[in-house]
Amino acid sequence: MTARIAHISDTHLGTRPRDGVRSDVWAVEMRTRVIENDFYERFAEIFDRIASLDPPVDLVIHSGDLYDSPSEENPSQPPVVAQETALSVLKSFTEKTGIPVLIIEGNHGLYRSMDVSLLDSLRMSISGLNVATHVDLKQAFNKKEPLKYSYDKLDVFCFPYMSASLLESSGLVNEFSDWIMTNQSPSSRKASVAVVHGMDSDRTLPPSILSMGYSYIALGHDHKQHKHSENAWYAGSTERWRFDEAGQKKGFLVVEIAANERPSVTPEYIHFARPVFNRRMTTEDIGSTESLTQKIDAWFSEKGIRGPWDSSTAARIRFDFRGSSRIGNLEIMNAMEAYRTKVLQSGSDYNIAQLTWHTRPPETEPSLTAFPEIESEYLIENPEEDFRAYLDTIKGLDTQFDPALLTKVAVRALKMSVKKGEDKLTLETLSEDEGR
Repeated sequence: MTARIAHISDTHLGTRPRDGVRSDVWAVEMRTRVIENDFYERFAEIFDRIASLDPPVDLVIHSGDLYDSPSEENPSQPPVVAQETALSVLKSFTEKTGIPVLIIEGNHGLYRSMDVSLLDSLRMSISGLNVATHVDLKQAFNKKEPLKYSYDKLDVFCFPYMSASLLESSGLVNEFSDWIMTNQSPSSRKASVAVVHGMDSDRTLPPSILSMGYSYIALGHDHKQHKHSENAWYAGSTERWRFDEAGQKKGFLVVEIAANERPSVTPEYIHFARPVFNRRMTTEDIGSTESLTQKIDAWFSEKGIRGPWDSSTAARIRFDFRGSSRIGNLEIMNAMEAYRTKVLQSGSDYNIAQLTWHTRPPETEPSLTAFPEIESEYLIENPEEDFRAYLDTIKGLDTQFDPALLTKVAVRALKMSVKKGEDKLTLETLSEDEGR
């Protein structure tokens, strides 16, 4: 018996970019900003696409990060419109199609210090919706019970986000592994799915899950849609959450599953009206501040970005300045700030919704998995690497200073600056980072 599912993930409803965003325009007057609204539109579009599939799917699986907040760097609840969108789209979908939906909790939209979940209000409001929250996971773990849902054609085992450092600090690594092997093992008589919000890079994807014989493993957390192993796929995010996702295809997966057979996975892609550019410029490109803005102007014309404002097609742009040049980073920043003011002002002839930039030393690449809770297009992408590169530029640095310790202090300070209520910077808090 073959089951057919739609696998989506990382919708990040309520994402509100701040840096370099044009502030005098709305997508929906007095309700949502232009880029924020893109995430709501993609969410509705995805469910419309799934509803029109022929043959229909038996189940929709969302593998985490329904909302963008609360998160490590943003303790606020999601915007009201984000919660309204989730409720209205999911309720309409389940009532019109009769297709059940299952959502697990990721690391975004998670109250880390409270035993409550935003998914609970959806669970109470939508009869065709099942959810698995961090509270459900803790209860199942404590009671040594499985966390799963059974449907007509398959069993679904749920693995909401679980911090590796939390398990380690609590001394529960082995117990958690035992719970997985004992209580989350699939039956060979029925097709099975494991839904996991985790990655190898931050140790939130327990390796045992990959070898337990699930018919399919629906992964979330990595925003790039791709195959992880023979029966495990990341659905990827549904919108360009970061600028380094600009060239990635986005959408969802349609998966046909049968017990003891390899899954058949078909990617379904969506089209974006809004262009997103992550433009790299090297030392040779930069030249003087005057030539820099002239070259950017010419590139804008080449890409069709010069023109009247259109809220649906206004571009999001980030410049990635690489290498040292005869003008310093401060001069680049001042020139770009003045240029951005001109570009984003009301009545300009630039169809741009967001303009930002980043400078980095030569021969460095951003690490997409370094400090997962800080990785954002609005902050330093790899704080450790960037600070070490900065130390290398300082001539005559006193040898009594340990570069590794200085880097650790700087990174910890950055993490504290984006987390409300963080403990003081002490030797004890620095030592906590050793295993992270």
